[in-house]
Amino acid sequence: MTSPWLEGLNPQQQSAVKITEGPLLILAGAGSGKTTVLVSRAGHLVSSHKAKAHEILVLTFTNKAAKELKERVKSKIGKQGEKIWAGTFHGFGLEFLKKNHKLADLPARFGLLDATDAKAVLKELLKDHKHFGKSGFDIETLQGVMGALRSKKSPPVGLQPEYYEVAEWILPKYIDKMHALGVVDFDGLILRPTEILRNNSDLSYKYKNKFKYIMVDEFQDTNKIQMDFIKAICNDQENLA
Repeated sequence: MTSPWLEGLNPQQQSAVKITEGPLLILAGAGSGKTTVLVSRAGHLVSSHKAKAHEILVLTFTNKAAKELKERVKSKIGKQGEKIWAGTFHGFGLEFLKKNHKLADLPARFGLLDATDAKAVLKELLKDHKHFGKSGFDIETLQGVMGALRSKKSPPVGLQPEYYEVAEWILPKYIDKMHALGVVDFDGLILRPTEILRNNSDLSYKYKNKFKYIMVDEFQDTNKIQMDFIKAICNDQENLA
């Protein structure tokens, strides 16, 4: 009997839905049905008893995409579909930090530092640097260099040397300031959980066994910070799509 989750799919899409072991890369252009495949795959995993709904994690880049996926699965398997964890990388990181705020050395009711507040903090800290105000620093460019340092990837090339110097000088002060304020910024919502999981084997084991299957919408758009986070929660079976 053909699974209802395969109806309306072409042979390549059906193959992607039916593969349930090991890593899977779904290559397709915009509007070609990648989200439909993820919906069908999630539903098929539950219907075929490969996984319970709460053992499936779907990471998206927008809350809208996550909501759509859950609603489409729920329409076929009922309320069970609500138990699938579908949301953004930052949403998952926020939930993780709320549950593990002590390990993150954060207060129970920690705050989020939005883009405007982050710039304000940096401008205040930069007042103590000898170059600030003389070289016409662009805050967003500086944040890009700081982000590269935090994620241990190569910083942008072709910038004034002062950007690298200032980024290395200000980054620890910026992190200390966030700690003093009891807040995290948006990069921290992913970086902090990744760091905690790397340094806490028991918690890492718990999360790697919590989710049997991880699916990432628009996987090709993931950056190094997000990829490191995925690796930190992916189990040894690498059931990742």
